[in-house]
Amino acid sequence: MKEVSTKQWQFGEFRLDAVRKVLRHREMVIDMPLKEIELLCMLVRSQGELVTKTELLDEIWEDSFVGESNLSRHIYLLRKTLKSAGADEGLIENVPRRGYRFAGDVTAIEPDEIFVEKHTRTRTLIELQDENDRPRAHVAGYLAFALILTTAAVFFGYQYFRSDEPAAIRSLLVLPFKVAGDGETSPHAGAGLADILTTRLSHVRNVQVRPASSAFGVESQDPLTIGNRLQVDAVLEGSIYYFNERVRVTARLIRISDASVVWTGEFEKLKKDELQLQNDLALQIVPALAANLSGGERDALTKQYTLNADAQDLYLKGRYEWNKRSVPGMIEAQRLFRNAIASDPNFTLAYVGLADTLLTNEPAALEAHMLVNKALELDPDLAEAHASRGFYLMFFEWQWNEAEGSFKRSLELNPNYPTAHHWYATLLAIKGDTEAAKAEMRRALELNPLSYNFLADLGQLYYFSGEYREAEQYCLRALEIYPDFSLAHEYLHYVYLKTGEYDKAVLEITRADEINAAFEHNDGKGYAPFDKSGDIFRRGGINEYLTLRYPGTPLETESFYLYAKKHAFIGENERALDLLEKSTEARKFLSAFVKADPVFEQLRSEPRYHQILRKMGLT
Repeated sequence: MKEVSTKQWQFGEFRLDAVRKVLRHREMVIDMPLKEIELLCMLVRSQGELVTKTELLDEIWEDSFVGESNLSRHIYLLRKTLKSAGADEGLIENVPRRGYRFAGDVTAIEPDEIFVEKHTRTRTLIELQDENDRPRAHVAGYLAFALILTTAAVFFGYQYFRSDEPAAIRSLLVLPFKVAGDGETSPHAGAGLADILTTRLSHVRNVQVRPASSAFGVESQDPLTIGNRLQVDAVLEGSIYYFNERVRVTARLIRISDASVVWTGEFEKLKKDELQLQNDLALQIVPALAANLSGGERDALTKQYTLNADAQDLYLKGRYEWNKRSVPGMIEAQRLFRNAIASDPNFTLAYVGLADTLLTNEPAALEAHMLVNKALELDPDLAEAHASRGFYLMFFEWQWNEAEGSFKRSLELNPNYPTAHHWYATLLAIKGDTEAAKAEMRRALELNPLSYNFLADLGQLYYFSGEYREAEQYCLRALEIYPDFSLAHEYLHYVYLKTGEYDKAVLEITRADEINAAFEHNDGKGYAPFDKSGDIFRRGGINEYLTLRYPGTPLETESFYLYAKKHAFIGENERALDLLEKSTEARKFLSAFVKADPVFEQLRSEPRYHQILRKMGLT
């Protein structure tokens, strides 16, 4: 990657100060989180050359627990900010599987001798000011800063005395805690504490708690910006400090509407008792939320899932990998969850985590079911286990009522568990109630508004209901956040088949093939993409393309359903029904969608189709 060393850059009507980390548009400062500014600086310095994902991660997130999906999300936010300021949508180009390129015309400029800051906030100066410049270069800045603080104090003081009691906090985001101190500490400790507090606080029924992963700007030092973007009432932030075999945790709860600190707390224990701090911290936060706890909520807040710090760390890393929804992520998550169980055989969440990695792998589904049952034996009131049980009953047993009961039990125990809302939405769609399904999926998105998995699956629900433009938009939103999410490309393939946009359909399935080909399946077999698909489509049209893509008779039972979709699309109804019967007889995973998928709509007048639904209990 080529970089040119300078201090300021001009592109269009934008001016980027790489030293102060400030972006201006027509002399107006654009408020941006630090990580996005750093990304923009690195891309602009490359002057049109490719910057690889590895280079971006190594320079901006050195020694941090950040993966490619988080990088994609930061790029998404950066593009969104630039677009809102009037920049061209294609200013930052994505180079599939490699990195990003800045496509604008860039000019290096000399910085002014005198630089006047026009800030309504002081965050940038406080975070980035050089120690050596303080005595001589920022006297005016200090005076301006003091004036701003005085004005703010008068304003908020007036607001305090004129207003009624502030409204209760109804939505909360827990940010990863900053970690510092002596000796070796886990780099994931801060994110881990945030995840644990999120899990605990999500049991408070009248407070919506969003996971730290929904912020995806978790490394930013501007919690107010994150809170505003995610439209929460408050954020919880803090730090963990290790010293002399002790650990000290400080935390503060900040109200977004007026930037006021609602609550602060400090807790200290021996390092070996670090996990006990979670109880103290969670219980102390609740009164600040103006929430009254029931007995069950208090028990959930203080529940100890494990006292083994190593097992907990392994579990948190496993969930991070699982949330990627990729083949390599699932493989790594399995390894981490198994190690967590080996470290603590009574760690219920680790059993559920391992089960969740196996639930879409049909040969391993029975093991997943056994793992869920083990978790429920250890803890009958574990919300996560009830949700996973519902997933198993839905896809492998077709026990629709029992699955619904499991999802409802999970949400009764923890109404803020987004995965339970997600999977319950899927069940409602399978049964044919797509409107209720969309409402349930929107609830999952409220809890995690920038989950590319939830966005794509909401797109699939619109596809099921025949609202193809809405389906397209949600899948495209998912790909804005994570361009390599193959499921979103696959959903778009079927959307475009239904809308007759066959050139787009071929492009989307080809892109999904390329992504999947980069990995290997659990059985070690490489994924072979369909070669020359564009040439075949241009020569023979969509029917020839599908016929050559799915030739002859499927050799493996997992292909029955996909072949049935092909034959249904090209009008070969009897062959489609033959394959659907085989797919359902083998109880293949995708067979559950036979009633919901509109590709089979021309079969709905066929007696054999209704016989299939009756056998599945979907009439």
